Amino acid sequence: MTLRMRRLRFLVAGLVLTAGMAGCASSGGSLPHRPGPGTLHAGSPLLNRSLSESDAWLRYYLMRGEYDAALNVLRTSAARPRDRLLRSLQEGVVLHYAGHYTESNRAFEWAEQEADRRYTKSMRRGAGSLLINDRVLAYTPSVGELALIPYFRMLNYLALGTPGGAAVEARKSSAFLAHQHSREQDPCDSFGLVQYLAGLVYGAAGERNDALVSLRHAEHSFAACSARSSRPLPHELGVDLFRAASALGVQEVIDSVAERYELTRDEPAADSAGDLVVLVEYGFAAHRVQQDLYVPIFADELDETGSGSASAIDLAGRVTSRLVAGLATSSLANPLWESDSWNPTLQLRSETSAYHSRRVEYVLRLAWPVMRLEASRPATARLVVDGTSTEASALEDLSARRVRDLESERPAILARMVARGVLKYTASRGAEEKAEKEGLKWLGALIGLFGNAAANALEQADTRTWSLLPDQISMAKVRVPAGERHVRLELLAADGRTTEIVDLGIVTVRPGESVFLSRRVWGAEGGDRERLIKPHTDTHRRAFGTSIHPVEYPR
Repeated sequence: MTLRMRRLRFLVAGLVLTAGMAGCASSGGSLPHRPGPGTLHAGSPLLNRSLSESDAWLRYYLMRGEYDAALNVLRTSAARPRDRLLRSLQEGVVLHYAGHYTESNRAFEWAEQEADRRYTKSMRRGAGSLLINDRVLAYTPSVGELALIPYFRMLNYLALGTPGGAAVEARKSSAFLAHQHSREQDPCDSFGLVQYLAGLVYGAAGERNDALVSLRHAEHSFAACSARSSRPLPHELGVDLFRAASALGVQEVIDSVAERYELTRDEPAADSAGDLVVLVEYGFAAHRVQQDLYVPIFADELDETGSGSASAIDLAGRVTSRLVAGLATSSLANPLWESDSWNPTLQLRSETSAYHSRRVEYVLRLAWPVMRLEASRPATARLVVDGTSTEASALEDLSARRVRDLESERPAILARMVARGVLKYTASRGAEEKAEKEGLKWLGALIGLFGNAAANALEQADTRTWSLLPDQISMAKVRVPAGERHVRLELLAADGRTTEIVDLGIVTVRPGESVFLSRRVWGAEGGDRERLIKPHTDTHRRAFGTSIHPVEYPR
């Protein structure tokens, strides 16, 4: 094939791809046009161009408390998520914050059952993704997303005043997380937040043994996450462990917890006081976006490849190995999958010159998912009860968890992408050569041009996520004298300034009982990208086996 023909092929592929992407971008259904930047506040999701139209408007309406408008996006808009399971998860969140707790539970119950059905079918559904792209598969939530379903359902039942229902959800979440822990090696992935809430729910329902077990599981998970992020264990957890062990008379646990957390007994007695538990959910979790990754197929690699699917698979394996080597030697200062530039060799930043002498026969365009964090949140919050303030302790970083989940998936995603691209290319190349052998050189050229252009245009990253989840979740827990208490949250900026006061109203606290509240809070800060680096670095090192230095992502 001549150099001119190869250039023409690349040009046509780019034109077809651009036209396809433009067509996708123009489909907005019944959604309104985004307002001009001058009419939106600094943290508005409508300023975020990496979000899909439906996700941007869903976040916008949720922040403004326009829940009916958000439900209309999910139920009637032509731009709503196509996958019913994803829509159901999003609806469950919107209904929860709208105060429709029973309807929210129904949405989550269906989503939970459907997700379980999809997991049982996951081994038989890979052929479509290998032929087209990963988006043709039915959406399946990650383990971290599935763990949030009982979190919301427990809060729904508590808001409905049915702690028994919350205890049932706590038991389901404990069984689910125990099963996942048996499969995973990292205790941090056993979701300490949900274990902690389950322990508190058990305690409120009078189930003391289950409460102590869940609280100890929570401590184990928090300790593993703390070693990774240098975040201290929540002091409130130590207090709750001490109380649960004391109620059961487990002296060994009482003594060890009192020593580890340096506990004192200067709080009001349970017969004259109650507990106030406030969960604070910040902003929005990181979401997936598509980044193009360009991988060359060299002429000498094709010369070594025969015809047939076995040869194509062999070629895909060699290309994948070369790409993994390039990823393993890349610097996080400018990761290959974060680059916006055309990179035909994936070796432009290395000192290896061997690739420069190899002729590129074709360049595969791979649609690579990456994470973006536009949190729209305050830096932190504190709880104020009758003038006395308590800092909310960070319990869960959902954005960092999502980065870890994606990084653990990268090797499999990479293998599928390369295999898919090579199979499409070799099929097109085989048809082109057959036409040329029959004397139809012009037809072969057209097959090559449009076949490969269409294959590249079909390649799309799977960027579907449960986009309405919070970025981080904190807890403020205090024991207060029984009676009516005025409760508010103070939202703080990174410099410590109070940016907003959220009045939670008058709360009645009864002796020996727990009152649970939750509140989603917003701000204008985009989120701290640096806290996403270390989990990315650790998992990248495990996946690609290299020593790399943690530095900040390019902004």
